[in-house]
Amino acid sequence: MSLSANLPSWQRIPVLSGGTAQRLVEAESGTLTVSLDLGRTEATVSVEEGSFILPNGRRVRKADLLGAFSEPQDCIEIRDGTCRKVYLYSESARKYYKLYQPFEGRAPTIIINSVTMHAIVGKDPWQDEADKVAVLPRRRGECLDTCCGLGYSAQMLADAGFSRVTTCEADLNVLRIAAANPWSEGLFARANITILNVDVRDFAADCPDGRFSCIFHDPPTVLQAGELYSAELYRAFARILTGRGVIYHYVGSPGARIGRDYARGVIRRLQAAGFADVRRVTAGVLAVRQ
Repeated sequence: MSLSANLPSWQRIPVLSGGTAQRLVEAESGTLTVSLDLGRTEATVSVEEGSFILPNGRRVRKADLLGAFSEPQDCIEIRDGTCRKVYLYSESARKYYKLYQPFEGRAPTIIINSVTMHAIVGKDPWQDEADKVAVLPRRRGECLDTCCGLGYSAQMLADAGFSRVTTCEADLNVLRIAAANPWSEGLFARANITILNVDVRDFAADCPDGRFSCIFHDPPTVLQAGELYSAELYRAFARILTGRGVIYHYVGSPGARIGRDYARGVIRRLQAAGFADVRRVTAGVLAVRQ
């Protein structure tokens, strides 16, 4: 495992959905089978009148758990017997970050200032990333994952056949949320994933020519991060890709309601930067470096 300095580390602690927490609060004395890792596994919890006992023997007061969530989609971590919502606020950035589980028992997303960072209509965030990774035609060599987020794509790329995945995340608070997410375990644990707390624009500017065989570019929408849709960045991507290297570029459809096709501009700028075979694919564009 390779990490840049001062990054958070993932720890195995109980993380419950608000729905699971409500079941525990309302349960009568006895035992209850629930997930303590947002649906990845199940465990048996002993329930008493005003508390419950985790498999590790730690007792948690129901009143403490009840005060830690407000809706079923909230995610609550239990650390040293203290219950708290997985939530951060950055005064300097004026942003809040929240782990949010739209579907009980499935991978959560991260919300930043009221905006979800995955598609959650008709699919869960894990499937959203899987659909994008599935369009890659070749999966060998080293892959650059430009926007780490919760690390779902980095884990899938590492599983897909790439020898190494380098993933960039400019916002340290996003990585702090990932470190509390059970579904992000592989991001921090896998030996062939390197996490860098860096803006991908700065990373690409300093990167040697022809280093990567693939770039997986899954930024927020152009309305949220227009700087990650620039011709300058596309030229840098072309430079650091090997010959015939592939880029997947998420675009989404943020302008669909007003008839705005942002993918058309992305295609034009990629072609100008030296990409060929540019075509529309799931939620974005696929292109090959000439």
